[in-house]
Amino acid sequence: MPTLKGIPVSPGFADGIAVLYDYDIERRIELSQRPISDSEVASEGGRLDEALQLSSHELKADEEFAQHVPRMIDTAELLAVHATMAHEIATLVKEQIARERINAEEALNSVIQEFVTRFQQLDSTYFREREQDVRDVGRRILKHLLAPSFSPRELFPPGAVVVARELLPSETVELAKSGVVAILTELGGTLSHTAIVARSLGIPAITGIADVVSRIQPGVRILVDGESGCAEVAPTKAAEYRFFALAKEAEACKSVIASEEELSCETRDGVSITLLGNMGLPMESQGILEHNLSGIGLFRTEFLFLESFERPSFEEQVEIYSSISRNLDNLPLTIRTFDLGGDKLPPFLLSEKTDANVRFGLRGLRFSLKEVELLDTQLKAILQVARTADVRILFPMVTGPDDFAQAIGAVERATGYVGIQQRPKIGAMIETPAALFALDEILELADFVAIGTNDLTQYMLAVERGLIEGGDDCTAMHPAILRAIKLIVAASDKHHCPVCVCGEEASEVDFACLLIGLGIRELSLSPNRAAAVRRAIRQIRVDDMERIADMALKCRTPQEVRDLRKGYLKT
Repeated sequence: MPTLKGIPVSPGFADGIAVLYDYDIERRIELSQRPISDSEVASEGGRLDEALQLSSHELKADEEFAQHVPRMIDTAELLAVHATMAHEIATLVKEQIARERINAEEALNSVIQEFVTRFQQLDSTYFREREQDVRDVGRRILKHLLAPSFSPRELFPPGAVVVARELLPSETVELAKSGVVAILTELGGTLSHTAIVARSLGIPAITGIADVVSRIQPGVRILVDGESGCAEVAPTKAAEYRFFALAKEAEACKSVIASEEELSCETRDGVSITLLGNMGLPMESQGILEHNLSGIGLFRTEFLFLESFERPSFEEQVEIYSSISRNLDNLPLTIRTFDLGGDKLPPFLLSEKTDANVRFGLRGLRFSLKEVELLDTQLKAILQVARTADVRILFPMVTGPDDFAQAIGAVERATGYVGIQQRPKIGAMIETPAALFALDEILELADFVAIGTNDLTQYMLAVERGLIEGGDDCTAMHPAILRAIKLIVAASDKHHCPVCVCGEEASEVDFACLLIGLGIRELSLSPNRAAAVRRAIRQIRVDDMERIADMALKCRTPQEVRDLRKGYLKT
């Protein structure tokens, strides 16, 4: 059979036998839907309570299992999130039962479908993948409502390569207790919790393979390359040889790179480069010390509450930010305030019956300045932690001096409320075309700035964000983006203001080296990519990269820029 190509979401190599997985519970179970009388409302609520209790026990057991497997710590936290979500969903289902006079199964299905539909309609890869979690929790509760008619799946045989249209997160967790060696799916993405779980388990995984279930027969041998996103079905001898040669080479390279992580991050000509970590969930903070990083350069706080049905409280945020700070062992923590609005709308905003729709078209800081209570609560929580920790505040999507000055004013008000003597350093994310034309005014107010290459690329090149990852031209390697970065560096130098690049592209070796040539001396990146970037930086000279950057600024296409870097690597 021809090689199947998809999107690699969890690295590694695996040799196994295909097992087709029937993922879609809704297609296999005919839901009982019926109206109920007033006298049945309480009994239906009781059935739901029982199903919720069983689901909670099940989640707790899985969480405890994950906590005792070192590489599944982040999976344990995901299960804890699901436990909270289950209670929030159950509350909404009870309200639906009482209001609509329908049975528990139908009310549960209605609540889940309402949120799934909202998520799917949002123009965001992240949110389209987050709806997996809502359906997953609904599936778990439904399973116990339908018992004993629901039959649990048997564990997979050793050496199984799971082939599915889609896997829900809890289904992926079940794989830890079986012999699964790899996962191939049609639906999902790099931001899905299923991908996160697969990575934490060390299971190679590829998604985005069109019609994968119909293209693979059960029992056939498959070689899975989670590095390139290729799967060899019924491989030939030649394909086997290539596969195992690549696997051996990747393992050797990984060992060499990992052995250099404790070395200083400086170029061959002695220029020191600061490497920081990006993170969106608390468990990721463990990778900062593990990969010898100098702190957290970007904590995307909205990731904490994108699935929450309740507004984040002061106490909840203080606990989260404090725990992360403790994990850092006195290293700096840069907290970006909620980047919400537009395509980032958590359930607690979607479900509110207010005039908030007027604000949903706004993004980042402009949205937060309209959501005054949400912003003030977060700033107070950040400042509370800043009493005893090295914390910095970063505002997203700054467009000019006006919105940034309002944000600084909000920090100063919160400073007085908390009673902290000195406010933390305040930074602005430069990721909009508007900010490029107001650089001097922003830099006069900022203690530091951060370049968000993801959004800067989207808005400058007028593309959907989902296209940035795979498009040849929709990339931060585009000469227009490089010129914008050079403009920011020059303005920051003039104002003696530190500047950091914290977009995910900083995790790419070629781009990170090019950034150094453009004058960047601080990178915030994915912790698990830091070792490769550190190694590459130690092999370059700044004057060489400055020469390449100067030529890149004169290029006309991203491919011309890539060719420059390739030429340097060959010398």
